[in-house]
Amino acid sequence: MPPLSSADPEHVGPHQVLSRLGEGGMGEVLLVRTPDGGLAALKVIREELAHDPGFRARFAREARTAQRVRGPFTPAVLSADTEGAVPWMATEYVPGPTLREAVREHGPFPEPSLRVLALGLANALQAIHSAGLMHRDLKPGNVLLSPRGPQVIDFGIARAVEGTVLTKTGQAFGTPAYASPEQVVGRGVGPASDVFSLAGVVVFAATGRPAFGTGKSAALLTRVVRGGPDLDGVPEALRPLLTRCLAKDPAERPNADQIARTLSEQPLPPAEHGWLPTPINQSIETHRSATREAADGAPADGPGTDRASDGTPVRGAPGVPGAPAPVTPPPGTRGRTALIVGAAALATVLMTGTLGLLTTVPLPGQGADEAVAPTEADGDGRDEAADDAPAGPSDVFGGTLTEVSFAPGGESLYVTGTDHLVEVDWRTGEELHRFDARPNSLTVAANGTIAGGFLDALVVWNPDREITHYLEDPELQDWNRPDLSDDGTRVAVSVNDAENEPLVQVWDLEKEEVGFEFATESHTRNPDLNADATLLAVSDSAGTGRSTVWDLATEEAVVEFPNDGFPAVPGGEAGTHHLKYLAFHPTDPSLLAVKTSNRDIALYDLDNGETTPFETPDTGGNDLYEIHFSADGSRLAASGAEGAATRGGRVWDTATGDLLTGEGIQLYSQVAFHPEGTVVATIPPGPGDDRLLVLDGESFEVLHEFPG
Repeated sequence: MPPLSSADPEHVGPHQVLSRLGEGGMGEVLLVRTPDGGLAALKVIREELAHDPGFRARFAREARTAQRVRGPFTPAVLSADTEGAVPWMATEYVPGPTLREAVREHGPFPEPSLRVLALGLANALQAIHSAGLMHRDLKPGNVLLSPRGPQVIDFGIARAVEGTVLTKTGQAFGTPAYASPEQVVGRGVGPASDVFSLAGVVVFAATGRPAFGTGKSAALLTRVVRGGPDLDGVPEALRPLLTRCLAKDPAERPNADQIARTLSEQPLPPAEHGWLPTPINQSIETHRSATREAADGAPADGPGTDRASDGTPVRGAPGVPGAPAPVTPPPGTRGRTALIVGAAALATVLMTGTLGLLTTVPLPGQGADEAVAPTEADGDGRDEAADDAPAGPSDVFGGTLTEVSFAPGGESLYVTGTDHLVEVDWRTGEELHRFDARPNSLTVAANGTIAGGFLDALVVWNPDREITHYLEDPELQDWNRPDLSDDGTRVAVSVNDAENEPLVQVWDLEKEEVGFEFATESHTRNPDLNADATLLAVSDSAGTGRSTVWDLATEEAVVEFPNDGFPAVPGGEAGTHHLKYLAFHPTDPSLLAVKTSNRDIALYDLDNGETTPFETPDTGGNDLYEIHFSADGSRLAASGAEGAATRGGRVWDTATGDLLTGEGIQLYSQVAFHPEGTVVATIPPGPGDDRLLVLDGESFEVLHEFPG
């Protein structure tokens, strides 16, 4: 186990920290001693997420939602603090390898072990589906091995993280090699998608390879949607069941109950001999020894010494105001199953991967009878956690809208949010298409290619909304702010490396390779390709580092800001301009708009170094923020804060530099111009004020307003 560092806390809430288990995009996983002396795996959410009120509300609901999943093959949530400075969740812990680790180190499983694995996974899905949820990312890395059977892990907080703006995280549709065809093509998914993934996991355990192979994402995803699985090496007796589970049509797949019944009728390993091969049992014992060493090496807290979420010792913590509210499993034993396989062990959840949970609401194109059936406790199909949640979001847009972008023809608008990525008719708000993915940020190229950034990957759709690329790297996280070239062959994106250091990459999508990469000084950076994709501007919108224009052919910096040679423009003396916001002209590759102060903007010609200042608006001392060109480059808009008229955004004529709006207008943090300039879409930034506004392109009066 990785040792603790000086930066690691000694306590998280009432739990004593013993060791680090791992780290992922959402936070760090710690081995902790609970107040009653037991062990737990505790996920500490990244500090950046803690500053997002929307995340906190979703995290509280998801902690309760995770509690509803009860069974011997799923972990139990022991406690959580959703109100402290840094949120956390503690779950049962068991020392053991993942299925992915076990197969890679010791090879494929024998047939008896495969039967137990498949039956355990089916029972886990029964528990998940009966709670009105689904897994959406069942894969070998999300299955832990214990003597009592497989443990399906990694759910309960991922949906809470989706859509958070500060960390720019969201979740992709699943892991490509194990995603179902309906997930890949962006159609509504249901429990049958988990069944497809279950079969893929069993095939991997039987053969050591995914059912649809490996390689570049475009070819892999095509095989998932149109090709047949490779079942060479799978025991003959299991092939008929797995073939049914891997059917392209979800209606042709058996459900988890049917899988469990089929496998329960077949012979299983005797309990006294266990179900796992000997080398894997030895690996489990190695994990146990490391756990005992970590636990024995840490001094035990004194009796009665619990601690608040900030680590401060308190007596009788559950009764102390401000102490973390436990999420306690209901009384009674965990559910029983026909599968009994050896000695009981603690369950665990290492919440470091990608996962989404889907409630019982039918998906687009899915009838009510296709949705997950509600439990007896939830006879109306509602999520109990929603009872204390704010008023529900729009059925179309969802809550916490984050980004907007017009389709190339201008007939529709893409809107991302906490719960949705939808394409809508901007005139009526009517939903035209719903994606089974919720990116944190989005870009649409002139040719209709779409790219979405997620916590763990960058996904690219073609104009027909089919996924063509799934870019991922285990050393990278927080894929954000993508920008596509007009022809859709290049994409620039912000990412963080394994040490959470910021990078910008430019990918060649035809080769699925990184063509250019460089480190940045700031985590708040926005890449922007010029009209012919030969230059890349990277804005440091935090104002703490440099903003840079790069030549992608030579990989050299063309200009950096601030610099002493920048011509004098409004907003201060030469050399003092930080230029936090840069934007390339959409048709002139050498023309760059720069915001030189909180309210001053100029055009900078990279070919001759000439600077043309725009008319300075009277904003009453209030700031302007991001800048956005219209599709033809004839206008430039700067977004403003919400509130009084003088705090709104402004628009300029780029040919003359004249203001077109004397007073502030309702242009906010996200601005999208219609391709013909007839309307402008924007999203107000205020917390709890989730609206989509569509403004007239001439008068800038609000034409349409749709609530989130």
